[in-house]
Amino acid sequence: TNNGHMFYLLCPSLEYRTSLIQFLKSNDINAVFHYLPLHSSKYYEERHDGRQLVNCDTFSDCLLRLPLYYEMTDSDVYKVIDSIIKFCHTK
Repeated sequence: TNNGHMFYLLCPSLEYRTSLIQFLKSNDINAVFHYLPLHSSKYYEERHDGRQLVNCDTFSDCLLRLPLYYEMTDSDVYKVIDSIIKFCHTK
């Protein structure tokens, strides 16, 4: 069995990810960015020692979380896949 709770893409840049999110949204597909780094949050700013966390920042800018939900049909899955392929062919 698989306890997976997320499918994601790693985009080459923040601009690419933003364009892909907009493209998917125009096709009624809700894909969102994944997370904000803790070290960049208001809550943690006084606790962070100031180190550069390059990988954390990169993933924050480039991860795109794909839709995944219980009621998702095969047709929904193929719509997401086809839309991503269509977007990639325009880039």
